[in-house]
Formats: sequence, structure tokens, C-alpha cells
Amino acid sequence: MLHKDIKIVNSKISLCYIGSVTPDEPDFHNAAFSRAGNMGQLSLLLGLINAGLTPSTVLSVRPMPSFPRSRQILVRKSRATAAHCIFLDFLPFINITPIKQVTIGFSALWYILRWGWRMRHTPHRVVYTFNITVPSAAFTLLGAWITRSKAVAMIYDINVPGETVPSTFFYKLDYWLHKKLLPLFDGLVVITDSISNDFAPKIPFIRVEGGIKNELVQRFTNVKRKTRSANVKYPFTLVVAGGLDEANGISVILEAFSLLKGDNYRLEIAGAGPLENMVRQAENRDERINFHGFISFDEVLKLYDSADVLINMRLTKAINTRYFFPSKIMECLTSGVPVISTCPGHVSEEFSDFAFLLNEESPADLANMVKYVASLAPDIRADKAVKAQEYMIRNKTWDVQGLRVVKFINNLFESNERKVG
Repeated sequence: MLHKDIKIVNSKISLCYIGSVTPDEPDFHNAAFSRAGNMGQLSLLLGLINAGLTPSTVLSVRPMPSFPRSRQILVRKSRATAAHCIFLDFLPFINITPIKQVTIGFSALWYILRWGWRMRHTPHRVVYTFNITVPSAAFTLLGAWITRSKAVAMIYDINVPGETVPSTFFYKLDYWLHKKLLPLFDGLVVITDSISNDFAPKIPFIRVEGGIKNELVQRFTNVKRKTRSANVKYPFTLVVAGGLDEANGISVILEAFSLLKGDNYRLEIAGAGPLENMVRQAENRDERINFHGFISFDEVLKLYDSADVLINMRLTKAINTRYFFPSKIMECLTSGVPVISTCPGHVSEEFSDFAFLLNEESPADLANMVKYVASLAPDIRADKAVKAQEYMIRNKTWDVQGLRVVKFINNLFESNERKVG
């Protein structure tokens, strides 16, 4: 009944989505393509559709390195279909920085105005943008204002100059624009509460830290997990998958593993990033480490199947990642495998019963936690993993998250109608 009610309400809402979503196909894969970011956007759109709010327009900035890293200078408008049901309009732009950012902004504004004219008879309109850097929110906010639409931004990560990115003019400007522009939106969908609290405390918000695809739920629930004690024949296997950089604690993980003595431990690492050489050197020094490089998602899932524990080591103390949240932890907690994690964002608040949490982030603390988890009876570890999986399936699928976003958008209009009345 809830889905039906929302669909009735949403017959009065037209949504223009603006992001960087593409089909996950080789033609779109390049150095600027992020599979995690793309998968998140696709999953969100499918969640909105399943909740009864189908975007009337999806405008996308095709991820592409700027010239001369890419040979393409003029990117023409084009169309594509993702997930068999999401029709994408790619914005045209000149692929030379900083002309690129300006032409993308004007293209977005033009297409928003066209959409607004087409949908002028729809009672309610929403301009929904994924992050506000490209295209700049200055253009999308202007488009929303001219078309008399609600402006909603989905903010997944904000870089802090000198911490998560270099302290250059561009990054300082981007951070300043977040401070100035986020308070101008009608609503925010944020990955962590800190974004709303620090940048736009008076703006209505909802926290959506990511989600789990239904296909992934089926994949994980169909796997029969083995429970076993650590010994030389069955070494206790740690699995790490994701970006190989300082923010993800790769150097801490490698140092911690060096503190674990004996053949009853093994470390499996998959991913790519600036610390890849460090991982390869560690693999050469320690035969217990196996580096897989950048592998397909299916291969990552097979690694999960081999794990006794998954490691999420997103640093929160050595690096200011206050406005980040590791979406990887969502799939880890759904996997049915025990998880060791640091405490970024709301992890301690929401997931303390479902993961082994690190309050300190030193190599010694991680090594001690691994020893503790390995010492537990297999059934105890399995019980925590099963409880985590059940919680995630109830509360964190993209269908659930999409429904929450739709209700949030609907409430923005209901609140406005109550004020008018």
C-alpha cells in the first residue's frame, strides 16, 4: 500500500536528474570513470523508479579526462541507455579545462530550462543533482529557480584541501563553493550527517550512505559460509578490496599484518591506486600476502567468499575524512562475512552490534583486533555476520533507500503546501 500511495503522489512530480551516470560498458571506461560512483547512481535511479518516481529527464556529464589526457576536444550531445530502462542525455562540452567546467554548466542550464518548459504543467518539479562541482551548482540552482523547481543535491563526499586533496586554488574554491551554495538548496541527500550539520544546518536533509542492490542480496544469501578455526591448514584470511590510498588505510593494514606472526594468517588485497607499488613490495617481502590488482566485481565477490574477515580501514584521525563515508562497508556488512572497521561517520552509532569496531587506528590496534577476532569461536563470528546481513537487507537495499528519498522529496512539497495554506 505504501508504494501505491507514493506513486499516486508522484504523478504530480517531475524530476530532472543531473549526474555522471553511464552504461557500465567498455566504451565508457577511462581514467575518469568510477565504477563505484556509477553503480551508486544507477542503483539510486532504479530505487527511485521502483518507488514510483521515474525521472522525466536524466542529464549526464560523460566522465572523461580533459585534453590533452584525452584526445577528444569537442564532446557532442549524445544518448544512451543504462540498465535497460534509464535513458541518458549526455551534455555537450568543450573538453579543455577550465572551459570544460563552464560549458558543462551552460549545457546543464540549457537542458534544465528545456525540461522545465516541457514540464511546465506538472504541479511539482525537482532538479536533483548528484554532487555540485561538475556541473557547478551555480548553474543547476539557477535552472531550478527559473523553472520554479525544488533544488535537491545529493552530496557524496566533500574534499578538504590539505587533507584529502592538495591545498590548491581549485580545491579551495570548490570547498568555498560548497559552503556558499549548499545553504541555497531546498533539500539535501547526504552520505554523512556532518555535511549537513557543517555546511547547511538549516536545510532539510536525509542521510543515504549508499545501498545494496537486490542482485547482490541474492548473491550473498545464496552462499553457504564456512565457519572454521584458524590454523596452518586453514589460515585466517583477511580480505581488503577498494582504492589503494592513504585514506583507506592501506599502509596501516600492511604494517599491521607485518605484526601478525606465523603461517596461520593470510592477506588478500584487490584494487588500484597510488599505493599499488607499496602493496606489490609488501607482497614480494611476505609470501602470506597475495595482491590481485584491479579485478572485476564478480572476482571481488569470490574473494569475499574466501575470507574469514573483511577489513574496512577508512582513516578518520590521521586524515580529515569527516565528509566521507566508505560505501564499501555496505556490501561488506551484507556479505555474511565478519567485518573489522574503523568508525567513520555514523558507523559506531548504527553498526556497533554488527561489526568489530576500531576506536583507534594504529597498526598495533588493528593487529590486536585481528588476533581477537581470530581467537573467537567460529560460531560467534558467524552469528555477528548473520545479524549484520539481516539488518542490511531490512534497511539498506536500494529499494528501501529509494523509497526514503521519494518520501523526502514528497515532504518538501507537502511542507511548502502547509506553509501556503
